[in-house]
Amino acid sequence: MNVFIALIGSNPLPIYAVLNYLLNDSREDKKELPCPDVALCVYSRDTYKYFKNIEKLIGNKLKFEQIDLGLYERDPKTIKENINEKLSSLNEKDSIQSIHLNYTGGTKVMSVISYNEVKNYCKNNNIECIFSDLDPKTNKINVIANDDTEVKKYPFDGDLRDYIKVKASTLFKLHNMEANEDILDGKLYFPKIDIDTFSKKALDLLNKNNQDFKNAYNQLNEEINKIKNNNGDFNKLKEIFGDIIPYKDLKSVDNEQLISLKEFLDGKWLEDYILQHLKNIKDDVKIDNLYKSVKVKYNNRECEVDVIAIKGYCTYLFSCTISQKIKIIKEKAFEAIYRANQLAGEHAKVIVVSPISSDKSKENNNLEELKKDLSSFDAINNKNVEYLSIDNLIDTEKLENKLKSVFQDGVVE
Repeated sequence: MNVFIALIGSNPLPIYAVLNYLLNDSREDKKELPCPDVALCVYSRDTYKYFKNIEKLIGNKLKFEQIDLGLYERDPKTIKENINEKLSSLNEKDSIQSIHLNYTGGTKVMSVISYNEVKNYCKNNNIECIFSDLDPKTNKINVIANDDTEVKKYPFDGDLRDYIKVKASTLFKLHNMEANEDILDGKLYFPKIDIDTFSKKALDLLNKNNQDFKNAYNQLNEEINKIKNNNGDFNKLKEIFGDIIPYKDLKSVDNEQLISLKEFLDGKWLEDYILQHLKNIKDDVKIDNLYKSVKVKYNNRECEVDVIAIKGYCTYLFSCTISQKIKIIKEKAFEAIYRANQLAGEHAKVIVVSPISSDKSKENNNLEELKKDLSSFDAINNKNVEYLSIDNLIDTEKLENKLKSVFQDGVVE
């Protein structure tokens, strides 16, 4: 019997990914990483729900055993005694051939005590022991070998993203989040509009203004609100955006369509623009799933993620705003960083998208000032945050090159 021990922390994704990989029959490293017969999950009162989610999503592919530490996830004696007792019980029922401890999750105390206990138990019972974690930089399973002096990396070919493909719905279920499956489709918000033509016009307008919505967008919002109240001049919209607006007039447009048009012009177009160019590079950078305007519920509270791209099991969250005000962009960025850490921890990247300028001469309204503001909260120190400014957005070739660099873990200025 081969036993896999998982320490369950607040991010269940790495354990879910590693377990699915070990159960993959097509991998070439089964000798080095034996396929588990039993998954022994060690959890606390706070992480029990994540254990149950992993167990439910993996299903009957293997047998699950559990160690409930309750409120004692930092108590060395409790951890040591529970692990020893459970391993002895399993070994009595069916002789254990190997024990694989993955210490990616759990508290530091759980990792240290579990490591020592498993190592001693294997030594005393002549059992092969394997110790591993999932490296977020290489997306490989790092295995400590040769008396703790060497690290071996698996899989041999590629990385774990080539084997494990996670959908957004699975990601949400791991975290007890509810999402309407119908909206996880990655469709354009307003397909009637040529998004590249519209975005070029909108970005040109924003690029001419030093202050947020100073001219064109203030006028745009005023006209939309007037039209909604049946006293606006549709021709003024035509003057701003030309024939890009998909209606000849608004007499025959119902209220729902009018609201959709307003939402699109108020900023949904930027989400569509990013989504369209992610679709263009999807095959080049091996993006597996794309989603837009994803609304999820957590503890009955609703939140929305603008655009999600998933490469293997790694999540890329795009936070989009057409505001050029640092305060608004910063609020959106912090929300996205929090949501990314919640969903995938170190295996997530946040891309903050806004028409802010990288021109340092624009005081208090440029990309460098935004980065300085975020760095004061240590957010910018997180290497998993990237930025798209007006300079990246306005040139579609530059935009796609920048997007490619994000998924290739590189940076293009």
